[in-house]
Parts: sequence; C-alpha cells; structure tokens
Amino acid sequence: MKIFRSVNASLGQGSVDHISVAGVRGWCSTPGPVRIKVNGQERLRAFCQVERRDVQAVIGGESMVGFNVPLPLSPGDVVEVTTHCRKLLPGSPQRVSSNTWLSAEAVKYPAFASIASAVSAAHASHFQPFFRRNAELAAVALRVPDQPDRLVKLNCNAAHRRDVQAFYQHVITPFSLPAPALLPLSGWEGGHQSCLYYHYIEGRSYAAASLLPEQARCDVIHTLGKLHSISIGNLRRLNSQQPYWVYLQRHIGRQALLSCDIGYIKMLLAMRRCIRKLPVVLSHGDLHTGNVLVDATSGHVTLIDWDRWGELPLGYDEACFLRGIPFRQALAYLPDQRDLRLGFTIVSYWLGASQSPQFRHSDEAEEMSHYFYKYRARALLARSVK
Repeated sequence: MKIFRSVNASLGQGSVDHISVAGVRGWCSTPGPVRIKVNGQERLRAFCQVERRDVQAVIGGESMVGFNVPLPLSPGDVVEVTTHCRKLLPGSPQRVSSNTWLSAEAVKYPAFASIASAVSAAHASHFQPFFRRNAELAAVALRVPDQPDRLVKLNCNAAHRRDVQAFYQHVITPFSLPAPALLPLSGWEGGHQSCLYYHYIEGRSYAAASLLPEQARCDVIHTLGKLHSISIGNLRRLNSQQPYWVYLQRHIGRQALLSCDIGYIKMLLAMRRCIRKLPVVLSHGDLHTGNVLVDATSGHVTLIDWDRWGELPLGYDEACFLRGIPFRQALAYLPDQRDLRLGFTIVSYWLGASQSPQFRHSDEAEEMSHYFYKYRARALLARSVK
C-alpha cells in the first residue's frame, strides 16, 4: 500500500494502488466520488465505499476511503484517476499492464506500436513494458525462449549512450558495482540503434526506503560508500547536466526569497555556502527506491538506471535514497563522517522544503537545522586548526 500526504496543491490525498485489465483499485480521503478517465475520456465515477483500515491507521479519520472499480481495460490504456474536484491522485496517470509480462501478440495495441518491430525481430514470446510518469514508453523487457531476458531502454541519443557506456567501462565493470550488465548490439535489433541493452534483472522495488528490508538499506549505503571513493580521473560526461540537482537549488533559492523570513534566508544561504565547500564525489544521481531492486530469494540488491551518474556533493545520493525515513533514524545508517553527514543534512532539508513551504516549521526541520549548525561549527573549527 502507498500512503501519500500530498503537499502539492494539484494532487488529491490518496493513491492509485493497482490498475489492471480488470479494473482500478486505490483510496481517496477527499469527499465525493473519484473520476476515472481512460485515454482522455471520462468513463465513470465511483464512491469510496471500501474499508481501508491500513489507511485509517496512518492518516486517521474514516476507514471507508477505498475504491475497487471493475472496469474492462486493454493493455496500454492510459488511466487517470482524480478527486471529485479534478485533483489528480498520486499513482496516475498510469498505463494498464505496465511492468507486467505480456504475450507478444499484445503488440497489436496502439500503445506498443513503437516496439512491435523490436519484439518481432527478437523473436520474443513475451515482453514487459515500462512507462515514465507521464505514461510514455521508456523501456521494454524481452523474453526469448532459451535465452536470458533482456531490457531495451528506448530513445537514447548518442551522447547519452556514450555516457552510459563509458561509465560501465571505467566504473561499474572494473569495480563490480551491483548493476545490470550492459550488452553490446547483438544483431537482432535491426534499426534500433538509439537504444541501450541490458540483462534484465528480476527483483522487487519499493515505494519508500522505509519499506525496504533493513539489510537492503545497509547494502545500498555500503555501495554508495564504495562508489564515492572511486576517483573519476579523466572520465567526463558529454551531457554534464544534473537536472534535479539544478532544479532543487533554484527552487530553494526562490522559496527563500518568497518567504520574506530573514532568519530562514540566512540559514539557507549558510547551507548553500557550506555545501559548495563539501567534496564532490562520483554519484548515482537518481537514487530513489524505485531504482533499487531486491531479489526476493537471496535479498541481493541491484541498483539500476545509472543514466544520471556524475559528480555531486557528498551526501546527495544518501539523502535522496533515505528520503521519508525520520532524520535521526536515517543518520544511523551513515558512517560517522562529518562532511557526509553535513551534505546529507543539507540536501535532506532542501528536499523537505521543496515539498512544502511549511516544512521549515516542522519538528523535523528544526532538528535538521540544529544538527547543521552543530556540524558546521565543527567543520569551521577543524579548518581553522589546519
């Protein structure tokens, strides 16, 4: 189950838990029926009349907030669920049969037209589509009889392919980082030269770090420590931009100015000056829990989607990965390294503030700011001694 306390005014409070060819399931605590659109057309409205004690235990209030709507759908249909006031529920829009193995015959549906030739050329018996949050097709896994499953990442430009290949050659392979193997072109791809090919890894991803097994969290932090220790040497990206890191800094700057709170502005400026002095290290760049796969049998952890690797402030990856875990609990997973904990604290504060302007008034924010000033003072003292 996913629990969302939405801080985005455009989102309703609730979640779309599951969409399949048989219907839609989720919950919504906003009064009134939910609206369900399929491929842009409203199909029906449904009242929330299913008891959800799991939701009630987290957010309080009434327990009759669930909906379970039988609705015949086709693979590839785009389903959008909104509140009665047309606020989008987290988890939608979503494609039907996303992340599900489908028979090769399913390429007849319009949503899969772009991969029909690849499925045919590979002589695949089944395929599994993966979609972006905007419901666009991002990748497809192919199952060919008597061969290992493969993942095809679609629409990768030349600079992107070169960046990923260079990172695998100089970092992932020689240092044995837990990542899917990158495959060379093997002949069956035909004209699909704008793709990247990987061994497909079966594993479970989680909606939040708090849901990950304890050992998996520790393994990810250990892998990040190993990654950060690798010297980047002459390795450089052709596409050097880190879009979310750039956005986060700009967003926090704008938010500080709009707050008209001198104390808050001074604190954020102090954080910005501090993080600019911290080491920049080799980083994953997009380490949310959806990019962590855990093997159901062995518990082995694999990190996927290394496309945004680069040099980022120490603590950035850790803050993105442990997001949602209470601050003090998250700190306990980190080595006792001052710069790492400083970077983690700053980025964690900024991530919280980016979700809601009211975050700075929370107990969590106050704890982070106290911790920041304490460790910043120690860092300044250490530099003055040197």
